[in-house]
Amino acid sequence: MLIQSLKLLHPYMPFITEEIFCNLQDEEESIMISSWPEYKEEWNFAGEERSVETIKEAVRAIRNVRSSMNVPPSKKAKVFVVSEDDALLGIFEHSKLFFATLGYASEVVLQKDKTGIGADAVSAVIPGAAIYMPFAELVDVEKEIARLKKEEERLEGELKRVTGMLNNEKFVSRAPEAKIAEERAKLEKYTQMMEQVKEHLRQLQ
Repeated sequence: MLIQSLKLLHPYMPFITEEIFCNLQDEEESIMISSWPEYKEEWNFAGEERSVETIKEAVRAIRNVRSSMNVPPSKKAKVFVVSEDDALLGIFEHSKLFFATLGYASEVVLQKDKTGIGADAVSAVIPGAAIYMPFAELVDVEKEIARLKKEEERLEGELKRVTGMLNNEKFVSRAPEAKIAEERAKLEKYTQMMEQVKEHLRQLQ
């Protein structure tokens, strides 16, 4: 498999693949004059491909949730994979070790229903399964509230400054249109950010 992969990579990484190829085998003088790989049905691992794609979707879903909550990679949490599909659960059972690593999981629990999963758990959905993570394991609630309140204060200051500028007739009449448009864009951005911060605070409190 490595030799065939080197041949496929050779047009893109010629010097590296040539070096590895020549040190890896003695049958052929150079990868440059070796035969191009030909398709064989025995190399079609459709089931394994589906399994890898399933794990990729799950990891992507977990990382998106963690990213939206500003959870650092060092913070691990228990991950529940819930599905009534035995074949799907089998994929995660078989891939538990590296799935836990890629999904920043302290433990991976596979089950067919939500038994034992707290109501506050955050979730992500992939085809055929739902993934749950206990909220308290992802976020230190008190620290997150303090951080959000600090962010709320900062945004209040920014909104006050931008609103003051846009309500100032002298500024609006004298400033270039590009500058005014820039400040209006800032007002919209800060307003959206403030709404998100307040919503997160409401959820935590």
